[in-house]
Amino acid sequence: MTRRTKILILLMAALAGCNMPRDAKEGPISLPEEVQIATPPLVESAASTLTPPEVVPIQGVPVQIEGAAYTAYQLPGDPFRFVCQEPCLLDPQYIYAEYAGFRAAHAMMVAMLGIDTLVELQPVDMHLVLEDSICGSNPYGHAYIYASVHQAYTCTDGPGFYPTMEEKIQKAALASEQYFPIHEYMHTLFFGRISGTAGSFYDYKAEFLHDYIVPVPSFTIGIMEPASFCTQDPGLAPGDYGGALISELCQQNGFDLIDLKNSLIELDNLYQSGGGQVIVDGYQYPVPTVAQYRDILNSLLGSDTTGAFATACWPPELFGNIYSPLPACIVSVESGTATPVK
Repeated sequence: MTRRTKILILLMAALAGCNMPRDAKEGPISLPEEVQIATPPLVESAASTLTPPEVVPIQGVPVQIEGAAYTAYQLPGDPFRFVCQEPCLLDPQYIYAEYAGFRAAHAMMVAMLGIDTLVELQPVDMHLVLEDSICGSNPYGHAYIYASVHQAYTCTDGPGFYPTMEEKIQKAALASEQYFPIHEYMHTLFFGRISGTAGSFYDYKAEFLHDYIVPVPSFTIGIMEPASFCTQDPGLAPGDYGGALISELCQQNGFDLIDLKNSLIELDNLYQSGGGQVIVDGYQYPVPTVAQYRDILNSLLGSDTTGAFATACWPPELFGNIYSPLPACIVSVESGTATPVK
């Protein structure tokens, strides 16, 4: 099995998992049933050829998660921890290797995007067993918030399937093998920072931002060159509404990777300043709307980005119905009163 094929499998697994149907209260979201996924050409960039990070043993600490006994692994200062339900059957060497690989990939992600998960949602729990007490009800890759505590979590199987545990441990230690975990972790970046509510209209798909979260992890972990950021591979899975927002922003407004970073920093500043417009239970400040994020992009790029959202088939209701859905767009939205995330 080639490296390209393995990453294709990871992409398919990540999307098939974190896009399963859900209601507005919990679980991941859905995309069109038939999604053809192809990966752009991989590159041996500097990030993917760096010496693997040092794998070190980490002392596990007993914790309770939603009434179940787990062991948590966390190095001082890290905004995430790896958790394994007791009795934990995972090879400790695999846990240490995946921690090291993800830790390196996480640092690359933060450097490229400029933000991390809201402090109020940390530490983000990284579940590595899809059948445990938290992930078992939705045993596929996804990210969400615990029902009883204001804390984010992800469910993944690390770097994905490999024939032997020895090979999986080897791959887990590499930042370039962390597409799946970074994809799910990136969802938590938008928890509390973007709302799908606009007046009485609500569409939860707007809060998961697969327009960003499908392609961007490949850039953060170094398996795609930043210079190809604006090139949308026609076989790559689309965003939540069937379009390609990054490609449209690039073509219509001159968007680039640095603009993505600056826009996310401004989005965080908006939340931290209390300038959001949607009150969501559990969050310290009001959550910004999609239209407010559009305004951030307008300011950074010096042009109106509404057309890019429209061409990428984002619902006009999110922007005050200032445009009509394009004929090529399939209108499939969830409307109604927003259900608070707790």
